Amino acid sequence: MNLFTRENLLVFIKELLWTAITCMVIYAILYPITSKLDFIYWKMNTFFIFISLTYFRWSITFRSLPFLRPSIIRFVLFAVNLSLFIYIMYNLQKFIGLADNFFIEDFGFPKMNVIIYEDVKRELFDYLYKELVLFGTGALVMLSAFQMRLIISYWQYYKHAANRMLED
Repeated sequence: MNLFTRENLLVFIKELLWTAITCMVIYAILYPITSKLDFIYWKMNTFFIFISLTYFRWSITFRSLPFLRPSIIRFVLFAVNLSLFIYIMYNLQKFIGLADNFFIEDFGFPKMNVIIYEDVKRELFDYLYKELVLFGTGALVMLSAFQMRLIISYWQYYKHAANRMLED
């Protein structure tokens, strides 16, 4: 099996393009926070957004992704996603608890030449809270949706294989 076929190259370029678009969206979403704070949790927040967007896309375009065709890759993704769900839920609960404290220092210190007055702090925390809840919950929902898609694909494969064996 040749890995460098034209189809595989086009799929790789398409995935690279989607990853670049996802990175630009992540930057745009986090910019209101990172422009005011030295945001400590930017990596985890980026992870929430990346999982939400990528798993949404993968759940929708499941059949057209050739790298998800091997059953071993689907099984590994299924197993990893179970642990990933718990990890994301733990971090989301931690961030919501920190946001409820309403201390800027829990998320980072203001950048140089940025003065955060009470109204700016309220707007920042409102945006931060909504963004964390939206993409944290979105990541959990998309993980669940992708898990369901993997289960459905296994069911369809084994139903097809059983029907084929009965026909022989």
